[in-house]
Amino acid sequence: MRKALEEREAERKDRLGCAQKFAEEAAKALGAISVWVYGSVARGDFNLWSDVDVLLVAENLPEHPLDRASLLFQWAPAGVEPRGLTKAEFEKALAKKDAQLLYALKDRVPLRDDLGLEPILASAVRELP
Repeated sequence: MRKALEEREAERKDRLGCAQKFAEEAAKALGAISVWVYGSVARGDFNLWSDVDVLLVAENLPEHPLDRASLLFQWAPAGVEPRGLTKAEFEKALAKKDAQLLYALKDRVPLRDDLGLEPILASAVRELP
């Protein structure tokens, strides 16, 4: 059983490492960003077919969803599923207490927080019912 748990943790570390590579490449191009892993990898209940859900927040991202996705996917290793919000969009969602965003990020692994958003997010998540 111990070996299985060690293998599981190694697999999680590997997936988080892929997400970290994404964050590093994105930061080279975008500058200051905040990045979190959320979903099954963050919770630890991923399976063989699970992707790594990543939320990236940056000052400026393309407005059109297809342009935004195209930009983010150029840095995403296989298995990493990035989603992007501008800092203004993220702050607006937090101010509105956007339940979808907050519950998605309830269980998260911060990878990078150049924009200083983690404390604000943590406070908003603590207020969830």
